[in-house]
Amino acid sequence: MGNGSESRKQKVVRDEKRFVGRARELMILEQWFENDEAPMTIFSVTGMGGIGKSSLLSEMLSIAREQEATAIWMDGRACGTTPSVFMDYFSSTLGLELGLLNSQGNILLSLLKSMPREKRFVIAVDNYEELALLESWFMEVFIAKLHLSGILIILASRSELSATWRTHPRLYQHLVQLQLQHFTADEITEYIATAGSLKPSMAGVITRMTDGHPLGLALAVEAADQERNLPHAEWAELSHMISARLLLELTTPRLHPMVEVLTLLETANQELLSTVLNVPVKQEEYHMLRRMSFIRSAPDGLALHDMARVHLMRDFRQREPHRMQSMRIRIAELLKPLHEQACALGKRQIARKMLLLCQESMLQFRKYADVSRDSLFSPLEPMKQADLPSLHKLLEQWCEYSVEPWQAVNYGPFLDELALRYPEGIVIKRDMKGETIAMFITVLVHREISDLLLKYFPNEMKECFMPEELQNDPDESDTHFALLAAARDDVPGYTREELVGYMTLDRLSLLGDGARAILVATNPHLKLFLRSIGFQMRRTSTRACDRYEDQADVLELDLRSGQFGAWVMSLLHPDLPANAIQPQITGSNNRVWSEQEVRKMLGHLRSPGELQEYADRITGVRDGIQLQLYVLDLLEGRIHGVSPQDQKLLHAAYWTHAGNPTAAAQVCSMSRATFYRHIRTALIRLARIL
Repeated sequence: MGNGSESRKQKVVRDEKRFVGRARELMILEQWFENDEAPMTIFSVTGMGGIGKSSLLSEMLSIAREQEATAIWMDGRACGTTPSVFMDYFSSTLGLELGLLNSQGNILLSLLKSMPREKRFVIAVDNYEELALLESWFMEVFIAKLHLSGILIILASRSELSATWRTHPRLYQHLVQLQLQHFTADEITEYIATAGSLKPSMAGVITRMTDGHPLGLALAVEAADQERNLPHAEWAELSHMISARLLLELTTPRLHPMVEVLTLLETANQELLSTVLNVPVKQEEYHMLRRMSFIRSAPDGLALHDMARVHLMRDFRQREPHRMQSMRIRIAELLKPLHEQACALGKRQIARKMLLLCQESMLQFRKYADVSRDSLFSPLEPMKQADLPSLHKLLEQWCEYSVEPWQAVNYGPFLDELALRYPEGIVIKRDMKGETIAMFITVLVHREISDLLLKYFPNEMKECFMPEELQNDPDESDTHFALLAAARDDVPGYTREELVGYMTLDRLSLLGDGARAILVATNPHLKLFLRSIGFQMRRTSTRACDRYEDQADVLELDLRSGQFGAWVMSLLHPDLPANAIQPQITGSNNRVWSEQEVRKMLGHLRSPGELQEYADRITGVRDGIQLQLYVLDLLEGRIHGVSPQDQKLLHAAYWTHAGNPTAAAQVCSMSRATFYRHIRTALIRLARIL
């Protein structure tokens, strides 16, 4: 999969296989053909499994033949491990191409040397890493037999060629490295377009599920071509297939646990890997990891390439979800004391790692912020003055669905003044073209900025802060006031909620150095999301901040007493009390529901009279009948809040198959033991919601 250079814009379909992208690589090939001197050149094509190395080689050979060059394909897996076997394979392949069967290898090489320079010769070797035992001979003997001009050798391998190539006194100057990346959004769109009339909804699903991985994209489009209606389970299997290919790249099974740790962490150095695995990671093993095609070096250790991490995360989650969660908790427990002892910068970095571990615990309320995409966690960029026009467009869109017209008039002038005086309060996300697609505004509250906030948002300031808090010295400020998160809704492959979730995770890491976050919210989905991750909610004292029928509330998460680690652990441990960090207002009398109380209440779900004693625990519910209807609305999805899986579990256990756990477990396709484990977690989550 790949397309032509800038001069080959048309889509290419050869042998019924679509080919898009790879413009840079094919442009370099065309430049070689256009060079009259045509010095011997060696292309090193590298990339992870399924990235499209073989497809690119095939396309390059097709182009070479269009240029009337002699072009042959060799598979490193079939070349043998001795020079004689290699030469036999080479001779038979070349003889077949030239129509000179049964010719001796030396005769064919002499024939090649006698060819005029204008007659080009291209040798493509796929799976070149399989020739490791022949590498010295291949470099010093085989290549020396070839002409010094008119020869192009293309070597495709998962990892880069060894350092010997780059330091070779003769060959290094002939080497051109071509490292393949995942498809861009435009290339994905172009590839899908070649499939014909796919439904827009299916095209969107394919874009989202394949993440630009060429193999996944090809398989998905093929399935769509055949009009197969793939359920999510089969999409997950598609991801599993790709992940398995990546894991096969590991040279030894003993590296698998280290890759699992990197799957769960942004970065890890040798010491952290050893600590998490509780066994020493040897220097040799660490260097082996560094050489993997899907692992890159970062300033503080090693990291998986983003798309590789996506596929490996899905694979891990499918295979062993319980062990995956146990590893998350173990890593968080190890990071917690490191976070407490770190400097300010260290706290920020470790906080990001800890929040990454918590994504699975933030998946219930996706109507406002969706953090379910494994690839959406990297630092946001500070704004530049040149970004202001695009930021104003984002802001106009946000105002249309977030505030009333009379409230919206303040936001434009505020954005201009904030960008001039405190641009650090505005962070943005760009797409692959560098265009701004999302922004998040949060300000650290102190006396030098309070005049600006009071000027534009006096009602919100009065609801959130005491007058003395607005006069804090900048060096003593410990509270972030969140103003807005705005994102476009037309970005290929991402929903607006996913972009907002991306930014929310990044901004939550600001609390890692012991801070407080506070905001005024009217969006009910935002309230549900924030309360589910530990924010405390209180009613506003006036109705000045309301939006139409949506009532404004103040939401606050206070981690100023060094509670960041405890907060993270409360998200990872669903069985911790909902008020492990701070009390939540959870009903008309502010009492917190326990798991046992929710279990007992649901046990009476078919008897409204028995539910009467619980009715006053829920705001707006007067009696047992209303409580029954309210709970059924939650469990049947008419009221948002309970995840689909929890809905199914609780509805089966306490309504459709009440008193018959065996039948309920069967409906949920679980063993009774697994069913009981999931029910307990679902009850704990429902207790938090209530």
